[in-house]
Amino acid sequence: MSADTLQSPAQRATLPSLQDEATTSPAWNLFPLVILLSSFLLFQTELILAKYILPWFGGTPAVWNTCMMFYQAVLLGGYSYSHWLCTRFASRKQAQIHTALLAGSLAVVGLTAALWGSPLTPAARWKYFLSDSPVAHIVMLLAMAAGIPFFVLSTTGPLMQFWYSRLYPERESYRLYAISNLGSLIGLLGYPFLLEWLLPIKKQAFLWTMLLVAFLLICAAQNWIVGNRKFISRAGSKAAGSARIGVRQFFCWSGLSACAAVMLFATTNQVSQSIPVSPFLWVIPLSIYLLSFTICFESSRWYRRPVFYFLFLVSTVLAARMMLAPPNQLDPISQLGTYFFLLFAVCMVCNGELERQKPTGDLTTFYVSVGVGGALGGAFVVLAAPHLFRAFYEFHLAVLSTGLLIVLVSWPGSAPTRRAGTAWHGREHLLWAACALMTLGALSLLLFATRANAERDAKNVVQMRNFFGLKRVYDKDGRRYLEHGGILHGEQFLAEAQQMSAPLYYGPHTGVGLLLRNYRRLTGRADSYGMRVGVIGLGAGALAAYAAPGDFMRFYEIDPQIIDLAAGPHAPFTFLNKSPGHIDIVLGDARLNLEAEANRNDLQKFDVLVVDAFGGDAPPVHLLTSEALQLYLEHRRDNDSVIAVNIANRVLDYTPVLRALSAKWHLTLDDVADLNSYDWVLLAANKKILEDPILYRPFSWSDKPVLWTDDYSNLLSVLKK
Repeated sequence: MSADTLQSPAQRATLPSLQDEATTSPAWNLFPLVILLSSFLLFQTELILAKYILPWFGGTPAVWNTCMMFYQAVLLGGYSYSHWLCTRFASRKQAQIHTALLAGSLAVVGLTAALWGSPLTPAARWKYFLSDSPVAHIVMLLAMAAGIPFFVLSTTGPLMQFWYSRLYPERESYRLYAISNLGSLIGLLGYPFLLEWLLPIKKQAFLWTMLLVAFLLICAAQNWIVGNRKFISRAGSKAAGSARIGVRQFFCWSGLSACAAVMLFATTNQVSQSIPVSPFLWVIPLSIYLLSFTICFESSRWYRRPVFYFLFLVSTVLAARMMLAPPNQLDPISQLGTYFFLLFAVCMVCNGELERQKPTGDLTTFYVSVGVGGALGGAFVVLAAPHLFRAFYEFHLAVLSTGLLIVLVSWPGSAPTRRAGTAWHGREHLLWAACALMTLGALSLLLFATRANAERDAKNVVQMRNFFGLKRVYDKDGRRYLEHGGILHGEQFLAEAQQMSAPLYYGPHTGVGLLLRNYRRLTGRADSYGMRVGVIGLGAGALAAYAAPGDFMRFYEIDPQIIDLAAGPHAPFTFLNKSPGHIDIVLGDARLNLEAEANRNDLQKFDVLVVDAFGGDAPPVHLLTSEALQLYLEHRRDNDSVIAVNIANRVLDYTPVLRALSAKWHLTLDDVADLNSYDWVLLAANKKILEDPILYRPFSWSDKPVLWTDDYSNLLSVLKK
């Protein structure tokens, strides 16, 4: 049934007076507030939930991209619902249906709060489900915790903008889209710089719930006002004068949206490999993405093709130059600057072209096409790319696709790209030809850099990629190296006589090497005593070189590909296969496995527990909280047991956290650093062990202690100065 049949001729005749009434009614000022609050809550939901479940998946950067993929899919559902609602029903029915949805969302939030004791944050027992399929596990958790509320929030932007355009046909409704993205930016930036500092995660969830209830009440009031006004829906609006949206136009919008989304996800992947995984990092690429929407849709005067095409070309050349440079010549600041500059240029071009082609009517179809592109882009990076590419080539693909789209959408004579009242002349053709040549030149350089990267990757002994990131094994100067996320995680001598000599972070003069070699003497154990050693983080398995006959080593490793590299039948590293000790490997997050063992009273009674998960700059924070240390202490054999933590890191200083943990649990703390600055911190209840001259190193602790818990942690507090 069309909207025309839902309104009588007399009702349609009174439309102007009703619009005049709406225009003068102060209640309509709720539109900006509802949209601003909904977009703020949308991104607060993303950050709170992503940080809450991050420890359940080893702190891997892919958690955030999987969360964004889920949210893009839900956004598409919200946009589709708004389109369905606005094209099928009259104003009163639209308001009634949406109010029912708001009530259902409130009921769901109340139910989850009753079941879990806290809204938004799933109960701890849910961390163990679907552990073999992390993407499916994350999607399930997000759907249970925030699926319905997030769906409701995602409907607000297009629905309110549609209502606003019908009640204020003389006003620019796309400014509400800019307000929506502004609210998203406030939500993003306000989390790591304010909310994360002030409140633990459970209190953040309660504050979010209070704001959600306020939003639902305000939105319900707005619905009531809309239900008491009558306007023509999109399907029945003959006066709108807008042409029917064609398939070509729909796919053009979706393609532009998909390019920007792939670039966002790919950039987040790239930068997350070597810098801390936290909301502080997450908000930067996403803020750039949203800022481009805000700039482009606030007013058409901000996007100028010559300016941003030129920025795209420059950033593409810089990216190609960075790809051609040897990895050891790249500093993190220049890499981040190039990545973010290119992301901004791509997003401005894609969203600027979307703004140029936006329809005057048919708003909901436009948003559905944007949602389709975002969802497809996210699904491609998270679901398809790890199986298609051995490296992060989706980043290159996003840039190449954007360049080709620039050439296509800027073609003179492409009707959707023309501004109203303009015509194409000869100079437009010349400008397009120049733009096309420069774009193709930049893309050729990028293709050359991509090919050079592929040839360099082909020289690796092994290269693998999965949910947990990219792994490379390569030989150089008589050694075999394991690189994960741009950080060395192990090495082994190639010479047969030296293969069981532990190098790098685990050498005989490092803290862990000194401890394992001298533990029997330090504790007065017999030389034949079989040590029980637990290791969190497998790497190349170098610590197995210290195992003597009768010793037991239990490695906890979350990434199955790392296990294949260290212990598989054709493993390029041989520490585990040649070790004389008994080696056991447990697949899965170490914290979850240790908790499960403690719950079934299978305490491991470790003499030494090595926590070696912080060498990279994407740390699993949940392994260094007060609750984690309590768990480690439960798995000690006795007070002579020692916990060794590898804190060598380019960006983060963990000593304030370890100081706070040692003070809380009454442990002696000793920092052992060799001449190569491979830092290890040792913690033990028996002070005499760490006071032995072979381990003791005088050290000045200058920073104040920082206590992390499962409910509160902030990486900004431990950034190196």
